[in-house]
Amino acid sequence: MTQPSAPPRFPWVPAALAVAAAGGATFGAAALPPTAAAPVAGGLVLVAALLGWWARAPRAAAPAARGPVAVCDSLPPGPDARMRILESAVVHAHDAVAILDAVRGAGPGRAVIYVNEAFCRLTGYARPEVIGRSLHFLRGPASDPDTLIKLRTAMDTGTPLRVELRNYRKDGTPFWVDLSAIPVPDPAGRIGHWLLIQRDIDRRKSAERRARQTGQLLRAIIDAFPGPISAKDRDGRYLVMNQFQAELLGVKPDAAVGRTAAEVTTPEHGARTGEKDRQVMATCEPVQYETHYPAPNGDARPWLTTKAPLWMPDGVDSEPAGARGVVTVALDISALKAAQDALRRSEERYRQLFTAIPHPVFAYDANTRRILSVNEAAVRKYGYTRDEFLAMTMADVSAAEPVPQVSGGPGDSGLPDGPPAARRHRTRSGAELDVDVSAFALSLEGRAVKVALINDVTDRRRAENELRRSEELFRGIFENTSAGVSLTDTSGLFVSCNPAFAAMLGRTVPEVLRLTPASVTHPDDLPGQLALMDEVRAGRRDRFTYPKRYVRPDGQTVWAELSFAAIRAAAGGYEYGLGVSINVSERRELEDQLRQVQKMEAVGQMAGGVAHDFNNLLTAVLGNLSLVRLAEGDPNRPLLAAVEQAAHRAADLTRKLLGYARRNQLVFAPVEPRDALGEVVALLRRTLDPRIALTVEVRADCPPVHADPTLLAQALMNLCLNARDAMPDGGALVLSAHPVERGPDDPCPPGWDDLIPGRYVRFAVTDTGVGMAPDVLGRMFEPFFTTKGIGKGTGLGLPMVQGIVKQHHGWIEIHSRPGAGTRIELNLPMADVTATPAVSGSPTPLPLALPTPTISNTPRARPHTVLLVDDEPMIRDLGRAVLSRAGFRVLTAEDGAEAVEVFARQYADIDLVVLDVTMPRMSGRDAFRHMTELNSSARILFSTGYSADDLAELDSSAGLLSKPYRPQDLVAAVRAALAITPQPAGG
Repeated sequence: MTQPSAPPRFPWVPAALAVAAAGGATFGAAALPPTAAAPVAGGLVLVAALLGWWARAPRAAAPAARGPVAVCDSLPPGPDARMRILESAVVHAHDAVAILDAVRGAGPGRAVIYVNEAFCRLTGYARPEVIGRSLHFLRGPASDPDTLIKLRTAMDTGTPLRVELRNYRKDGTPFWVDLSAIPVPDPAGRIGHWLLIQRDIDRRKSAERRARQTGQLLRAIIDAFPGPISAKDRDGRYLVMNQFQAELLGVKPDAAVGRTAAEVTTPEHGARTGEKDRQVMATCEPVQYETHYPAPNGDARPWLTTKAPLWMPDGVDSEPAGARGVVTVALDISALKAAQDALRRSEERYRQLFTAIPHPVFAYDANTRRILSVNEAAVRKYGYTRDEFLAMTMADVSAAEPVPQVSGGPGDSGLPDGPPAARRHRTRSGAELDVDVSAFALSLEGRAVKVALINDVTDRRRAENELRRSEELFRGIFENTSAGVSLTDTSGLFVSCNPAFAAMLGRTVPEVLRLTPASVTHPDDLPGQLALMDEVRAGRRDRFTYPKRYVRPDGQTVWAELSFAAIRAAAGGYEYGLGVSINVSERRELEDQLRQVQKMEAVGQMAGGVAHDFNNLLTAVLGNLSLVRLAEGDPNRPLLAAVEQAAHRAADLTRKLLGYARRNQLVFAPVEPRDALGEVVALLRRTLDPRIALTVEVRADCPPVHADPTLLAQALMNLCLNARDAMPDGGALVLSAHPVERGPDDPCPPGWDDLIPGRYVRFAVTDTGVGMAPDVLGRMFEPFFTTKGIGKGTGLGLPMVQGIVKQHHGWIEIHSRPGAGTRIELNLPMADVTATPAVSGSPTPLPLALPTPTISNTPRARPHTVLLVDDEPMIRDLGRAVLSRAGFRVLTAEDGAEAVEVFARQYADIDLVVLDVTMPRMSGRDAFRHMTELNSSARILFSTGYSADDLAELDSSAGLLSKPYRPQDLVAAVRAALAITPQPAGG
């Protein structure tokens, strides 16, 4: 038979303990850190479940006869032990717990029969002051009547209720609680007691109230701010825009949200502000700059714009904390100045500025230095909340500096408008700011107050440091640059210069600073510079470039390119002159050398043309002289001999001109240096003064050179004769040869710019003669320049040597000083250079050797026919007469075109063509091609007063006849050419 359940000694206690455990779980979840809240809440919920089960579990009236009944929970057996544990949980709960009677007594409410320690701590009442009383004593003026009616109705009807109620402590201070009223039934099912659990939510309510007020206040502030304020996301799209900026840009604030600056304003403004936004996002540092907004109404005020990262707390929008965008605040600079003036004049106007100024402003007690008020800019800049600021002093924002005296403060200069003081402040995040602090005193209601205006100059200080480093860099460049830099004042005196300029003038820097430009300028160049300076001082020009000469103390002159620029004051007046002088002496020397080379090249071309025409004339002169026959004893014979001798000398002079013009006919071959020098010595000994000691030095390892032996001997002979003439009283003459190597990086001597790296042989002619002065060295290769007396030299010897060496693709070096002799070195390529490029770029052909004519015993049916082609009538007439006397049939043509026409009509009868190379209308080379196209086996003998370079690509020719020639030379060449077996062109 089932035993009836025995009620517990205190039926309300288990239920109260269960509710308290559940409330503790809720409190733990809300108040503890996330890592600890979960296990604590879970444990308390489990305790609450066990207590509820225990409270409702049936009890046996007496222990069964068979032994004790097993207990279903984990509490110790026995009612006393179990009750002690549950009562301890209620007593030590964090929430305030009160147990009331089930029904109202005689008073206004239900009497309290139990409260825990948390209740006493929360209300400030001791337990004896509460037990037996109604909780109406916790009510006060701010307690909500509707909430009290709900609570009374719920308790009257036995309905559980949870509300938020404002109560009052014993000391009269109000506080908010989360109140849970829970009916506790007795074993019969009726309400035995009421359990009230009160949780302190005063902080939460205060925070919610402040958050609402802050949000409304922030919106009101940014809309009331007299300047643009906006915030953008990472993509540069507006999150918010205040009313001022919207009206300035001609848009609605809500219409700007989600759009970029380029879409709201103009692409140009959008690009500029977008670049600044990206800079802030990349560096997470604020930037400040001046800008203009493209206002549709034409508002062109300058704005000092500050951009800063938009920081968000962790967890917002499910993203980690960090920079989410950019906040922009712009300040009208003119309004700021006006506001600062108003701030000093009136406390009321200061208050208006205080609420609007975008820079941090602190108001603090002048005696204790406790902060009394800050503006929103200070909150944004320093990161503290307004309440946190009000619990701080000015010393708390100072960084790494001593605490000022009580009578002073940051930036206190002792004057209301004293100069700003440089300070360093620290934000809540630990970042340090360089600031200028302007502080002045006010009296507010008899209280001494100081107001500090903070200007963040971190960027400006950084710019100043950069400027300082830039100045140091400029000073380093100024001191170390190779160009001469100088600075002159209005009087023309040097006030500064770098060491390079002083070195250019041959003076020290202190010496230069005692001089003027006029005292170091060449007299011939001074008037031009003074005229330009007059224009600068008059304001007609700001800069000029002027080539001039500086005069050094030793009298030497230095050519310089002066670049001058005027440095003017704000009003435009001339203050200083900056001059940059570049030493161009070496460049001018090179330019002079280039002009000399160009002049020599022009003279060479002219000499070549003159020599060509002169050769034609000499051919006619010598040929006609050879045809003249005078009887023995004729008095005219000596006259003709003198004329012939003069013609031969003229021909020799022509060869020298062609050598200078590099038109010699070259026959290249490997030439042993010892043989070449031996040939020169053999010719030289007959003309050398016995007082001159001649020595030949050839190194054993000296290889052959690739040269024309005749022209090489001619060049060396000319040098030796010049050396002989330089030693009229005797001396020593040394001829030497040794190999040299020219590397790819070796510089080219002046005037020899087409040299190639490789191996060369250096021929040197050294004498101990009078030597040459520098002015003579500069002109020694000029044609017709000579230091010898009249009749002792033509001035073509050394130019001819120069032309021969250039034709061999070598170079000449000369070392000479007055009284110290002369050494002239000819550097020619070694013989392993198998092909020396000609002027035209083709290999230089060897003049074809004329074979010995073969005398045939077979009589010819007709005489040989020769086509003689030359543009000179005298040569044609001479050739016709000479060849006709020799038994040839002669046809003539005055140029290449006529020759091709004659050859086309009669090429079957023409046995040989004597063809001049240089002719008008059609050259000999082009005529040769046309003739060989008509008859590939045609015999053609070339004739020219130039070199054979132009015949490089022509083959199957029968030889080359050089002008001037004698009649017998012409006849011999024609007969030799006719003896050659014709070879098809190109074969």
